Amino acid sequence: MSHHNKKRITEKDKKIYDALYKLYEESQSGIGPTQIGISLGREKYDASSYCNLSLKKLIEFQLVKKLPEGKW
Repeated sequence: MSHHNKKRITEKDKKIYDALYKLYEESQSGIGPTQIGISLGREKYDASSYCNLSLKKLIEFQLVKKLPEGKW
């Protein structure tokens, strides 16, 4: 009995991607996960953790790239 674990882009992932794209257009530099989370209305203390799993998934789909300084 095999389980098919197919990853897909969720609405949350799309919102995070859109927020990252918008922030990048404004700054033209790497964006931290805390900045992304705050732009989506999260509190500073949990903004980064809210985004991290989605950002890792977006890397797998080759939609974003992680920069050496921990920004996206």
